Amino acid sequence: MTIRVGIVGTGGISRAHQKAYQRAGGFEIVAVCDIIKSKANEAADQWGVPRKHVFSSYNKMLEMDEIDTVSVCTYNQGHRRPTVAALNAGKHVFCEKPMAANLRDATAMVRAAKASGKILQIGIHSTFNPRLQFAKKVIDEGLLGDIYYSESSGGRRRGNPARTFIYKKTAGAGAIVDIGVYNMHNSLYAMGYPKPVRVSAITEDYISQQDPQFRGIMDVEEFGVAWVWFEDGGVMVFKISWAIHQDSLGPSFCLGKEMGISLDGPVVYADAYTDDLKKLVKSEGLTAEPDPPEGMTTIRFAGFPEVDVWEAQMTAFREAVLADASSPIPPEGVLLTNVIMDGIFRSHESGKEVAVRVPEI
Repeated sequence: MTIRVGIVGTGGISRAHQKAYQRAGGFEIVAVCDIIKSKANEAADQWGVPRKHVFSSYNKMLEMDEIDTVSVCTYNQGHRRPTVAALNAGKHVFCEKPMAANLRDATAMVRAAKASGKILQIGIHSTFNPRLQFAKKVIDEGLLGDIYYSESSGGRRRGNPARTFIYKKTAGAGAIVDIGVYNMHNSLYAMGYPKPVRVSAITEDYISQQDPQFRGIMDVEEFGVAWVWFEDGGVMVFKISWAIHQDSLGPSFCLGKEMGISLDGPVVYADAYTDDLKKLVKSEGLTAEPDPPEGMTTIRFAGFPEVDVWEAQMTAFREAVLADASSPIPPEGVLLTNVIMDGIFRSHESGKEVAVRVPEI
């Protein structure tokens, strides 16, 4: 069965979706929508979509029975409406990250997915990195023990985007929702989506406001850092930046009562290379390099396959649609990133720690 796709929004990210659909196979783009009709026509011509299936209204496009799934490729503030409309129309949805620019919109999207029974997958492609998948398995096996502290970090030394990304009216926020959602989600995913309860945070834009290209124009943050407390007693420090005087804000890692793990390697830090970890390494077809081999050790792993994570996320989406299964990345889990981000911005505005609450779905 070929899965027929309608794409909403024909900016740069729609090209990435189209190419990933093509590499994954099993998809056909049958309709295109953009509020600027000329852009929609241009994309349709490139992708072999007939002009009769080009729209400037996604509601009109959704009347097509031929559409099975919808790719939402609009700017951040434009994710909610086409996603909810598509789900209500009985279509599966692949929505580009972040799920939404604010918690209210994200909640509406997850509720619509649950009510419709259709798949809502968010395009956090880094989740499909085999190294992260292995790190999650280490944690899922309980090898770390209770996780009491973690850090989730990412960023660029100088990497401000442009266009819709730097304006609150289109992006909703800056580095936190743009690139921070990757490392934040991946840490939450690896830890089994712990429930956040409190957040204390700051956001800044010092470096960008020194640059004539952005000064007085950009109205979103370039930098954010937060303490996040979870219901299970664990704490996560979240760090992200578009622009800093530093090469890196450090690695992402989890500290458990039995072992620790760097998610970026992954690398395990343990008092011994245990039989349970050896068994997992063997079952995954990997090799381990404990240094030293005995006693307290640092364990690195090799043998991970090279994976095109864009193709992998579309392949997972295809298989879920064909099997009428649940989303490969549960939207209820991704919703936690919006809960935390909402807390970050409220905490910065108030200058104090704030309580956060996961909405009922």
